[in-house]
Amino acid sequence: MPFSWYDPEIPEEYANAGQKAERMYILELGERAALLRRLGYTKKEVTARLRANLKWDFEMNASPAALLKQIKKVVDGVFARRGLAGGGPPSL
Repeated sequence: MPFSWYDPEIPEEYANAGQKAERMYILELGERAALLRRLGYTKKEVTARLRANLKWDFEMNASPAALLKQIKKVVDGVFARRGLAGGGPPSL
């Protein structure tokens, strides 16, 4: 008699969970970078702080190398934006 739990059926929502998690972390890095920019931190300080935060977040496990590589791209994107949602002081 076969048991149903011998053959697990993984829902499609969970099949690409790793990609969803990486996108979530990149969005969070962007939000942190934008907040730090609005608080007046320099690009170099924001990059260093995001690296330290990411290493702390994954202190018990290895830090994901893909996310560490994305930090510069995220910070460059945040500092390149201007306008209402771009962060930074308003230009008068």
